[in-house]
Amino acid sequence: MEPRNFIRSWPALWLWMQHLNKQLSGRSMGLTYTYRKGRLDIQFLDNDQVFLLSWEKKGNQVTITSSQSASLPRKRVEVLRKIDSKSIVRGVNIHSQDRLLKIDLSHGDDLILGAYPGANNVYYLSAGLVQDSFLKKDELPPVNDSWLTPTDKLPTPIPGTSITHAQLMAANDGVSTDWENNSIIFGPADGVSDMNVSEFTIDVLKHGNKPKETTAASLQKTTRTVLKRWKSKAGKIEAELVEASTWPKLQQKLQVLQIGLAMGMSGSDGLLTIPAELSPTEQDITIQVADDVPLHQAIESTAKKIRKYQGKLDQLEGILATVKGDIQALEQLLDNPDDKQMLSFLQEHGEALDRSGKQQVDRKPYKKYQSPGGFDILVGRTSQDNDTLTFKVANKNDWWFHARKVRGSHVVLRTGSQTPQHIDIIAAAEHAARNSKAKHSGVVVVQYCQRKHLSKPKGAHPGTVLVHQEQSVTINLD
Repeated sequence: MEPRNFIRSWPALWLWMQHLNKQLSGRSMGLTYTYRKGRLDIQFLDNDQVFLLSWEKKGNQVTITSSQSASLPRKRVEVLRKIDSKSIVRGVNIHSQDRLLKIDLSHGDDLILGAYPGANNVYYLSAGLVQDSFLKKDELPPVNDSWLTPTDKLPTPIPGTSITHAQLMAANDGVSTDWENNSIIFGPADGVSDMNVSEFTIDVLKHGNKPKETTAASLQKTTRTVLKRWKSKAGKIEAELVEASTWPKLQQKLQVLQIGLAMGMSGSDGLLTIPAELSPTEQDITIQVADDVPLHQAIESTAKKIRKYQGKLDQLEGILATVKGDIQALEQLLDNPDDKQMLSFLQEHGEALDRSGKQQVDRKPYKKYQSPGGFDILVGRTSQDNDTLTFKVANKNDWWFHARKVRGSHVVLRTGSQTPQHIDIIAAAEHAARNSKAKHSGVVVVQYCQRKHLSKPKGAHPGTVLVHQEQSVTINLD
């Protein structure tokens, strides 16, 4: 029997009965909640320890998993609220014919976990009558009172499968998978780590989610696409460097503007001329100016552009050298293809590829960095992503940053209930400044507050917020 079919069979539920009876007996009921379509999570408590049992329906199939995790999802909906919060687990049973598990609770209550079409649901019963269910539309079909306890003998034959009594009894001591032959090993095996039914189920589910290895041809096709993109990126950087290298000409223009302002001169027909006796080159200099822009504003914008170009020269030369080195290395890999080395190289250089070499479709609405204090810094990508980051991802006690009065990314410093240090505030503010329209102005004022002090005006454009308790910090990007 294939492992994927086994985890949803009657014998697997029989192993679950044995496992859960040991884990749950004597524990009290905790939260019953859902945070994902078709999935129910049930907590069982024993002092400060939590056992989490998960029941999930996908189509006509049901999967049961468990963990010792005590964490709760931030967004969840509590269900099955009619269950007495003081209920204690007395034992776990399995139906002798159908794929049903019954958790026997105190006060005459039961929780039935259905795992076959027609009964794919979780039901709460009191005195034998259904009081509530997880999925409201799926009713419990008639069930006779033929339940087995962990100490009862296995029925003959075992329902729904060709597995023998001996195999299933051996599985009590552990079960493992032989993925080479896509089969199950019942009981301990040499050189193979055996697992209980919970560990085995998770192993099978994880293995089923692993993508198939890609062919060498498809990986090389992906690599050539990446190489083409990197070469295009190098070309854009080179064009920016050519533009940035014109800053000495702008420096001369700035001097002319400053002299013209000092001498009280103004442009005429879009031109400003400085005579030779005032010129730094001892020759007449004429530059173009906008008639509707005062000289002091032209000086400010020209100075900003000079700072921008000078900063670009320092940064882009190093980036271009790195990109060209990566292009050369990638070309060498294509000349002598090695799938694993090629995939590893692309992933190390920021390409979002899965194990099969395909582009990952999952996209987060933010880029992630880390502050000096170890907190996550999340930077929104687009206006719509800014909304998602601020109002869906961020916790109310996280800190929010944005360059004041200019367009830019929302930045969230994820601190939870902890208080960030000044160096963390500065680090997050720098990301907000560098990801704004004011990033080339040298000095940027960044506003910040805790997420709980933000609101969004009704009908406002994506990225628009109202700040109710603002603080600010000045960031010098030069």
